[in-house]
Amino acid sequence: MALPLTLIAQLAAGLVQGPIAKLLDAHIADVELRRKLAAELEQQFMAHLSKATELGASVVLAETRSEHWLTRSWRPVLMLMLAGFLAVVGFVLPLADLIAGKPVHFEPRWHLLPAGFWDFLSIGMGGYIGGRSLEKVAGLVFPAADKARSPARK
Repeated sequence: MALPLTLIAQLAAGLVQGPIAKLLDAHIADVELRRKLAAELEQQFMAHLSKATELGASVVLAETRSEHWLTRSWRPVLMLMLAGFLAVVGFVLPLADLIAGKPVHFEPRWHLLPAGFWDFLSIGMGGYIGGRSLEKVAGLVFPAADKARSPARK
């Protein structure tokens, strides 16, 4: 999900033209049939990818239309928490070092986090950014849905 759609499409085309084409060449003698199969595989993959993207967008839209504050606000809250973390590490701690005249003892315990935490965080942030983009685009594509949202949320 964190990968751009064009990159995924290029990967799909590379698979169809690379390893899958070699398999088709090895097992199918008819050149025209190989081309048809390769084109159909690529078309099916792109249709599946498009459907998955639409489902992801519908989830984000359902969240933004939710009655519950936490359901529709967890993405901005996450961003504010991460921005706060960056402000503490990038501004507050260096300022404290400057005021104290020596490094302030700060020992983060990153080693206590599970191994996949940073991957999860990266994917989550990509999902947040993509979700916000979809939310903005949905307002342009479906103006009636944008008007149905409360004025306080715009």
